[in-house]
Amino acid sequence: MPIGADGAGRACPAPSVTIRDVAGTALCCAIILGSTGPTGAGARGLRHPDRQATRVVYDAPKDQAYREIYAIMRERRVLERVATAFSLFKLSRRLTYRLTACSGEPNAWYDPRIHTITTCYELIDSIRNVAPAETSPAGVSRDEAIRGPVLQILFHESSHAIFHLLRVPILGREEDAADQVAALVLLHLGPADARTVVNGSGYFFASLGKREPLDRGAFADAHGLSWQRFYNLACLAYGSDRRRYGYIVEKGFLPTERATACEEEYGQVADAFQALLVPHLRAPPRQGQALRRAFAKPPGARPRR
Repeated sequence: MPIGADGAGRACPAPSVTIRDVAGTALCCAIILGSTGPTGAGARGLRHPDRQATRVVYDAPKDQAYREIYAIMRERRVLERVATAFSLFKLSRRLTYRLTACSGEPNAWYDPRIHTITTCYELIDSIRNVAPAETSPAGVSRDEAIRGPVLQILFHESSHAIFHLLRVPILGREEDAADQVAALVLLHLGPADARTVVNGSGYFFASLGKREPLDRGAFADAHGLSWQRFYNLACLAYGSDRRRYGYIVEKGFLPTERATACEEEYGQVADAFQALLVPHLRAPPRQGQALRRAFAKPPGARPRR
């Protein structure tokens, strides 16, 4: 199944322990948007989250056009699940997740002054508008095209918050680092969930890329171009497991020139996650060891140059 506007994906390389296997970590269950309540399999796996570390706020929209989004997000406890995941980090301040109307602006951001991640109804509505009415020729369903980017955005903004609250040093653009952390976590989900996120996120990036003006403003933006974000996600997926994601190269979604270094790129991100983020987890030592194994570089990864 292809990636992106014609899109696909799956989970991590063959380590014996994945995030889903680590009791007490919610980094995977936060992704199960399809679950309709806190009693699903993902929720049962949660242990010892610090409920004081995060809080969620759903602002009821005045615009009737957003009422369905409000109802679905609350029913599926989307913000609660993502908040539970990141409450596993030893946060220095309480982190708030807010869903609200933004005066017509489709956006999402982390505000370090008030330690709040804001997601706009307008952004989710725009994602719904871009999603195909029916499954795309490449096999990307409407559900994937909505859930994937919503989750990618929430994890991307959560990464900004983690960088700030944990004072994580960053070499390079913070937007790129946030994309990398989000991708690494999302690629370690169970097969179906990872596929949903990679399919949907790829579709969204490619859809934006087709309409993105290549002017000075786009090149000067702190974010990478949409097509760059598409290829970066594809590369990390391929680098995490060449056999599972081989179709990304075989079908021409990722140039072979880039693909040759993707294992190394994945290894760099995995190394950084282990060194800079895993030590900040609240998980007991044995769980921390399991996380380190889960984020290990793929077998046969090329040495650094």
